[in-house]
Amino acid sequence: MLYVRRAGEAAAKALAYARGGAERTYDDIAYRYLCACPQVPFLAVETLAGRAEQERKRQRAGLPTDLARLSGQRDFLAHRHLVMPDGEFRVGIERGLLYAMAEPGGEVVGRFPLTVRHRMLDGLSKPQDVRAQPTMSVWTHLTDSRWLPLDELIRYARFPQMREASRLVRGVFAGRHHVFVSHRWLDEGQPDPDGTQARLVAWHLVASMCEAVRVAHRRGLHTPRQVAPAAMNMPVGVAGSDLAECLLVGVLREVLDDTSLAPVAQELERVGMDAVELGAAEASDDIGLERLSALLDALPALRMLLERIHIWYDYTCVPQAPRSPEEQGLFRRTLESLFLLQFAGRTLVLLDDVADYLGRAWCSLEAATSLSSTAGGHPDILHTGGSARPSGPATDAESLRSLVNDRQLVIWRGLLDTEVFRLQTRGECVRRLGLSMAEPGDLPYLYDRMLSFAVPHGRMSRQALVTGVVPLPDMGEGKILIPMPDYSGTQPVDGGRPVRVIGSLDGWGGLNLRGYTEERKADPEPPDVTPYWRFPDLDTTGTRQTCHVAVVAECEGEAVLISSWVRRHKAELEKQLRVTFVSGSWTAVDPVPVGHLPHGRVRARPVRADVWVVMGKSGLVANDVGQALCRVAYEARLPAITVSLDHTEENVEQVVGDVAPGAPHSGLLSGWGDGYEHPSGLLYMHLYGHLLQWGASVR
Repeated sequence: MLYVRRAGEAAAKALAYARGGAERTYDDIAYRYLCACPQVPFLAVETLAGRAEQERKRQRAGLPTDLARLSGQRDFLAHRHLVMPDGEFRVGIERGLLYAMAEPGGEVVGRFPLTVRHRMLDGLSKPQDVRAQPTMSVWTHLTDSRWLPLDELIRYARFPQMREASRLVRGVFAGRHHVFVSHRWLDEGQPDPDGTQARLVAWHLVASMCEAVRVAHRRGLHTPRQVAPAAMNMPVGVAGSDLAECLLVGVLREVLDDTSLAPVAQELERVGMDAVELGAAEASDDIGLERLSALLDALPALRMLLERIHIWYDYTCVPQAPRSPEEQGLFRRTLESLFLLQFAGRTLVLLDDVADYLGRAWCSLEAATSLSSTAGGHPDILHTGGSARPSGPATDAESLRSLVNDRQLVIWRGLLDTEVFRLQTRGECVRRLGLSMAEPGDLPYLYDRMLSFAVPHGRMSRQALVTGVVPLPDMGEGKILIPMPDYSGTQPVDGGRPVRVIGSLDGWGGLNLRGYTEERKADPEPPDVTPYWRFPDLDTTGTRQTCHVAVVAECEGEAVLISSWVRRHKAELEKQLRVTFVSGSWTAVDPVPVGHLPHGRVRARPVRADVWVVMGKSGLVANDVGQALCRVAYEARLPAITVSLDHTEENVEQVVGDVAPGAPHSGLLSGWGDGYEHPSGLLYMHLYGHLLQWGASVR
């Protein structure tokens, strides 16, 4: 019992430290919570406050730039094994390296670069091209949009205002690569007063096109890249950046064949990729883009491809004040179609002052939109404080991308506090999120758009706070089936799950915060936050199987949002799934518990039902707690069904096997009493070892 209480104290103390003292911003609470938790070596959540502290430490260390870069490449220079070591281990992925960590302890026992083919990864990879932007699906809505061709940007050597741009392309077209540039305005009247942003964007896109040509020549123009599903779909073997792969798929394959690719690759080989990379590294000093123009004079075949890259940059593609009535109309239409512009074009985020960028409401909205609009969910990140191209393997582009993704976790919780729990006004929410805007009148539009695109991807973390109810199969006679105390999630080597698609269900309403707000506008009652509930069994015919619906959410606000939707649409869901709901529960697995915690406790609860439905975002139902619930239900010989609310097609699946056959993961617990409730929740790393009040026999 004492050991159990100590595990609970880890969560309690982390929460107390995070929230103690004066009122704090959401980001500060997140940083303090993560500092107070036991540290994890990989996949830690990124926060603005955490990044600022890292920068302060770097400055205090005072290392020369070259030494700092070399220090960051330590893992890439370390000894590497040819094969995976024997024994049990966990896997972590960071900056293109796969790390094998011994269990227990977490000591790194092997490092494997994913970009180099070797026998360990050969059997785990499969062909999978990067998904191109679905540009032509929205072309009818963007016939009035304006885009600047890359070759025109190079000719101007700056971003011209719309009135002086002589060759803007109107609309979007197949066989082109469209780029939506998200950036800070560095001056009130001119976003890029010294042309640095223009120089970096031009060099970055040219270098990426060169990279695409080189990859196509080495791997084959129509040969798809290889990815390792078990390693989060990381590329294996010859592969380029996501942007280079997009250019290969969306431009090179559209306009070239193997014969016409050869001269482009040959002239690039004569010039040398090193010359391109060196020029990109010094892009900010290329005044007038004279060096880039001279380089392209030696690459005439490549230059012809650059006109197929079209750029959307607000200062150039939207009329600036003062505007004529006609220009004002175009301005309003463009503002209303911003999401479609990002949907049609792959977003390129320019980051110089990271905290300032993510602290601006418009920039934050564009970053949030890019996570849902960019194919693959990963916008391109360009740190404008340095090179136009990452130099070496130790780039911080991955960290910046993680920061943009993780920032959305914090914003989502602020919106849930405002709309679900009604704890603050919309203005107070924006203030606590640390978002600023030049025009206060923009708040209604910005906040409304945030409601539409705020839902983050599921995020897994061993530091996550688990609250609510963890349902467990009731086997009768006082026995329940439980995950073993040393249970850990499993990822199949082929990346597949033992499931069979049994249907489609439009579950987006379960995550639609705007819809929830509209439905409850006239309802003054607070939401029901109970983590376990029972439904009356109205199926008098007994023809349908009874069902327990287990909601797995990313925080308590999201859990209440989904559970409320399940209750309101119970009859429709029962009809589609052909079951009768008799009980429900929610479990919140929160990597950044900065929002309201109306329940704030966790306990296990026996559940008796014929069928289990595990519902939530796709990443949550397939991993961690969601995976554990499916495995124990399957072990109990109960049909287990997962519903991924963030998908709309083929998102209802039935578990047809164990994710790791032959690996013990559950046991039968006899003599179950009332169980034990942890008053401050548990960290996910402690969940299975301390969830139950041990003392009964386990077999």
